[in-house]
Amino acid sequence: MGISNSNYGGTHSVYRHPSEVADSRYRFYLNLAAADAFVATNQARWVAPFSMIRYVNGNVPAEYHRERGRSLGRTGFMKEMQNGRDKRLTMGGEVRGPAALLTLSDRFGIAVSSRIRTVVSHRNTSEATARLMLFGTQIPELRGIINESQHGMANVNGFAEMAFTFGAVLLDNDDQVWKAGLTVKRNVGFYNSHIRVDNGTHQIVRDPTQNGFQALEIERFNGKYGYTTQEAFQRASITPGWLFGKQSAGAGWGFDLGMTYEYRPDYRKYTYREKGEIRRDPTKNKYLYRISASLVDIGGVRFRNPELVNMYPVSVTNKMITYHTFLPVKQPDDVHERIVGLLELPLSDRTTSYRSGLPAALNVSADYQYRENLYVGVLWTQSLVSPNATAMSTPSMLAVVPRWESRWAEVSMPIALQDNYSMPTIGLALRVGPVFAGTDHLGGLVNIGNPRGANLYAGAAIPLFRRGPRNPNDCYFPPQEGGYWKRWGRRR
Repeated sequence: MGISNSNYGGTHSVYRHPSEVADSRYRFYLNLAAADAFVATNQARWVAPFSMIRYVNGNVPAEYHRERGRSLGRTGFMKEMQNGRDKRLTMGGEVRGPAALLTLSDRFGIAVSSRIRTVVSHRNTSEATARLMLFGTQIPELRGIINESQHGMANVNGFAEMAFTFGAVLLDNDDQVWKAGLTVKRNVGFYNSHIRVDNGTHQIVRDPTQNGFQALEIERFNGKYGYTTQEAFQRASITPGWLFGKQSAGAGWGFDLGMTYEYRPDYRKYTYREKGEIRRDPTKNKYLYRISASLVDIGGVRFRNPELVNMYPVSVTNKMITYHTFLPVKQPDDVHERIVGLLELPLSDRTTSYRSGLPAALNVSADYQYRENLYVGVLWTQSLVSPNATAMSTPSMLAVVPRWESRWAEVSMPIALQDNYSMPTIGLALRVGPVFAGTDHLGGLVNIGNPRGANLYAGAAIPLFRRGPRNPNDCYFPPQEGGYWKRWGRRR
């Protein structure tokens, strides 16, 4: 959030609103690399005396080293939030590889981009099932409780994306400007695993195979189970056969579509004539306020390689997961094979095709220029993915983002309600020259207020800015004839 609403966000702004590729402040912008990591949940809060970041990288105080390797729910570092409501977790990362934005003229711009997106999530999950996922079975107080009417959806998704964006200024009516943009995406899946529980009943019992341990007795499980084999990940490569052929586990197309409106009451001071053409100063942000709306990530990935894809409907009763069920397990395929064997899923029910959707969302933003270099933005993202869909999901959020920006430096502080409008956060982002770094959840990084999420991103780019009037004294507003409709099609 700290970068994408900026007028100097380059290709990162295009991901949120494809219309921002037109009338950019950049003549050419090359994203070298950027990375983002995030986690958010409504199930637990972090209560350890050190941050989540220190736990992940192993830099914890010596007296807590003994906790490493234990289930995170049983370390005492997390405080469970029990309220009877369904639980969710979103955790993952994104790597944005080479991407370029090119301004073709005052009216047109294009961008090409590449990235890898991975997410591990569960949502719409019954609290008892979510507790099992957090603590495991080795909690005596959970034993013997029959949990009925359980439901939930868990997904592990990973895919690569290549995209092309085209944007144009549709209408320049002096003080009112409309821009539009379209992005077409090629998405190639390199891994997917998902399990949906429509109706389940389970309880924790004594393990009949191992003294002193507990087992999970599944009295009923109705739903579905699908996965790609680990070879799907091993085949991933930047080759035509993988990107467009049949070597991958699955692929598909997606698109983003959006429009931007700008109100420019002071358009005269940005208007000049050069070589017989009426132009606007491309080095300046000319709006008093800007409103953008986009539909993003519409589409999906169809996994349908029979060598790599497995899909089973599930309707079973009286199954048990014991201490020995997953011993020894050395690789992901072992886990899938054990689950299929445990549930006794018949090979005749196996299919080799299913669809995994992109994290479709509606993005709406507004930006107000309070004074030169000082802006206040509003960002709203509403997820369009059903809770039970086999798809990535972007949690809905609403944010206010004050920022100070210039060509070579910028600072912003997003204040947001994230994770489906349930998690208040404050972020901080800095851009200096060609590099930027930030977080949308500062409390999660520095351990403020028992956070239930964290976020960190950083990147580097090569920016080449557009050139202004050759004679800066040439800015003036030439008289126009013919009225509104003649100005609509005039040469800029």
